Amino acid sequence: MDATTKRELRQVRAVLITGGVVAAVLSLAAFGQSQKTRFSEIDVERINVVEKDGKLRLTISNSARLPDVIIGGKSYPLRGGTGAGSAGFVFFNDEGNENGGLVFAGKETATGGHRANGHMTFDQFDQDEALAFSYSDVDGRMRAGLTISDRADIPIKIFADSAMAFQALPDGPEKTRRLQQLRDSPIGEAGRSRLRVFVGKTPDRAAALTLGDPQGRTRVRLTVDSLGAPALDFLDEAGRVVRRYPGNP
Repeated sequence: MDATTKRELRQVRAVLITGGVVAAVLSLAAFGQSQKTRFSEIDVERINVVEKDGKLRLTISNSARLPDVIIGGKSYPLRGGTGAGSAGFVFFNDEGNENGGLVFAGKETATGGHRANGHMTFDQFDQDEALAFSYSDVDGRMRAGLTISDRADIPIKIFADSAMAFQALPDGPEKTRRLQQLRDSPIGEAGRSRLRVFVGKTPDRAAALTLGDPQGRTRVRLTVDSLGAPALDFLDEAGRVVRRYPGNP
């Protein structure tokens, strides 16, 4: 092997060694980045937090990308009420079902008023909200407080599947009638909420403690009204005040 060939081999070897070192450095850098990346600021419409197997556990999103309700691994476009137009957090349990969230919304209306809400919820397993901290405000009429509800032991998926079938019907009296029939049926029990405890402020500016029976009927109500007058009411099953302190109804 002459001197020229030896020199060319040394050059090739040097290039290969240099390339290998660069590749190793880049691989280590990429590996380090995959473990932890730091941002000073990031704009994003939605973040999904997942387990190693890809199972969704938490979303952080704007209002447009708030996920649909997920029950039994199936999505249901039933988001409404407090959730409508809200941005925030939605949590999912080990089964992949929604089990609570934290959402907020607020806007001025076309009439010059406003609507706003905040909602933090904890869902019963295979069911809906059992505990909620809520604030809602419509043109200054505000309700805010803690609500504890009874939920059925029946999986809510039974009700959701039936509700979706009726939601597909055209709007009108027939749809309204059939939805009401669903709510009054045994299946409707799976979607029913019965208020047991409310502690907070009512739209008429009263501070209130309300206790309900297992059917969700208010039976005890302790209030301090907007003028500062306290009252303790006991109610019968029909909602009539049967005893009041101080005084009588």
